[in-house]
Amino acid sequence: MGYGLGVDLGTTYTAAAVRHGDTTEVLTLGVRRAEVPSVVYVGADGAVLVGEPAARRGQSEPGRTAREFKRRLGDPVPLLVGGAPYSPHALMARQLEHVVAAATAAEGEPPAAVVVTCPANWGPYKRELLQQATRLADLGSAALRTEPEAAAVQFAAGSRISDGEIIAVYDLGGGTFDAAVLQRTRDGFVLLGEPEGIEQLGGVDFDEAVFEHVLATLGVPAEELPADDADVVAALARLRSDCVEAKESLSADTEVLIPVALPGLHTRIRLTRGEFETMIGPPLTETVGAMRRALRSARVRPEQLRAVLLAGGSSRIPLVTQVLGTSFGRPTVLDPHPEHSIALGAARLTGPIGTPEPTPMPATGAAAVDTLTSDAVSGLPTTAGRAPTLAPVPGSLPVPDLGAVPVSASSEGRALSPTPARDAVAAAAGVSAPGSRMPVPAYDAAAGGGGLPDTSTTPTARSPRRWPRLLVAGVAVLVVVAAVTAVVKLTGREESPNVAACGFQDDFAGDALDPAWRQTRPDARVVVADGVAKVTAPDGADIYETFLDAPMLLRQVAGTFVATADVTADPSQFYQGAGVILWDDAEHYVRVERGRGEADVIIFEYKNDGTHQQVHSTRLGDPDTVRTDVDQVVLELARTGSTVRARWHPADQPAWSDLGSITMDLHATVHIGASVLNRAQRGAKPATFDATFTSFAVAC
Repeated sequence: MGYGLGVDLGTTYTAAAVRHGDTTEVLTLGVRRAEVPSVVYVGADGAVLVGEPAARRGQSEPGRTAREFKRRLGDPVPLLVGGAPYSPHALMARQLEHVVAAATAAEGEPPAAVVVTCPANWGPYKRELLQQATRLADLGSAALRTEPEAAAVQFAAGSRISDGEIIAVYDLGGGTFDAAVLQRTRDGFVLLGEPEGIEQLGGVDFDEAVFEHVLATLGVPAEELPADDADVVAALARLRSDCVEAKESLSADTEVLIPVALPGLHTRIRLTRGEFETMIGPPLTETVGAMRRALRSARVRPEQLRAVLLAGGSSRIPLVTQVLGTSFGRPTVLDPHPEHSIALGAARLTGPIGTPEPTPMPATGAAAVDTLTSDAVSGLPTTAGRAPTLAPVPGSLPVPDLGAVPVSASSEGRALSPTPARDAVAAAAGVSAPGSRMPVPAYDAAAGGGGLPDTSTTPTARSPRRWPRLLVAGVAVLVVVAAVTAVVKLTGREESPNVAACGFQDDFAGDALDPAWRQTRPDARVVVADGVAKVTAPDGADIYETFLDAPMLLRQVAGTFVATADVTADPSQFYQGAGVILWDDAEHYVRVERGRGEADVIIFEYKNDGTHQQVHSTRLGDPDTVRTDVDQVVLELARTGSTVRARWHPADQPAWSDLGSITMDLHATVHIGASVLNRAQRGAKPATFDATFTSFAVAC
């Protein structure tokens, strides 16, 4: 039986997916990952390598390696690879040959239909060159579709979208950025207005910023390094690779250490998420301006959007969600695997085998509206088995906490520390940091957006290469921040965290919060009075997968302990809740709460180096759902080694109900405390939510 093949030829990575009837799945192209680097290596004997082996050989022989050639498509000047000239579309043809060969080997036959994607803002000339690449790869019948359209199709496969609903696609990939607005119709989707894009902006530019930051910290200008020294060339290639890995790690962690192994110099450079956000804030401002222009062209106001769909691997960066939420005030939807979403959507666009192949994509423009076939958006299940996740909307929040949950690693565990350079990050991103005096611009309906300042008043005059100067300015800010940090350490004025070696009790007496508590969100309101602590959570606060910005009051505890809290909460919509949290880091946490999902429930959830798991969930249909209509409850988390147990009881009924236990990979020292969650979902209107804590005790 035939199958369809969808291909996403990215600037930095190439991904593919196959469709069999009503199901799609990612095609594994490499050994380490499903996607492979968009790299071509030409050996001295003329042999061509693509993907992972090309990237490995390229570390020692960069002159025989071609990277990021998608950005050069349309440039009449060929690239010299191993001394021979190659056009960019000829190199892309080699990529396609590699993908088709992998698909044929996996499926036992060539694909019956192929869809290849491209940026939405590519004109007829670049599209014709890409079509030539498909012919060079012996795929003359391949159809072209835009990347935002493919992302929308994949989103529709996991989420029900009604006719007439509008979504905006924010596609931040490895080398390019796309913004497009699409509307669901009975027959599929239509593209509204002109898509916008920035061809020289993506993850590779963020990688370069990290690389330049490392060299600046070392005091080693790149131009002073001997380019003809083979050892130096290989060491710099390894350093660039480590910088890429560090950037990706900061999407889940709050700091990383980058190893440096140059001839005569071996050290490690610390990079925090706050420092990285300082670097990328200015170019993200550029993407918001492009999204505003796409909305204006489509004659769509932000409040008319169902959601902003995030696509491309670089959209995993937490600051992207925060900046978009602040700028447009709409939910952002992040696919669980954004690096594969376009390829999966392209595979869906191949259509059921046996029907006519997709027609070639027309040129974009107001007169060239592209409609996707209805079978491609029929609600088929996603490959990962779960729908994309809604990211938080800041709503009434005046300013996002750009540091998310400010937790960093230490030798005794993961100790809380303030996010460095928050004001610098906010200034670079065009928003105000908590406590700063920079006003947040009001929403401008005529401009089609709010939050970040509009940098696009004259789109045709904007240079696509203006943002690198902003990146340089961001790196300069980091040098100042590093110097200040060094002075703080030398003077011994750096704060050290409070570690409770064996328990504590807080009955919230008086009118101030005990300073031993660390408050993770300075903008969240905490009032201590009349023997209770009242914590108010603005809309958009959650602790779920990558959404880690709910208000928490935390203290460090070492060893075995039992944490108990008396909590009063009256949640009214999906999802609101409050309770006890054990926090180790962004990949290791446990929650037990009085919450509101599809009903009033007690939830017990956790994350342990993988996806977020639910022992007792928010859903009515689950057999393990624990329903309750009691507002005041006592919640308990007990930790013994790697085991965490939870139980609860109504405040006026002392008999405990066991919620079960889980096994976790935890440090000896962790954080324990209170959390309040409030993220409007499933049609709920954004609103504030508060909970009160009468007591919180930890016994060892």
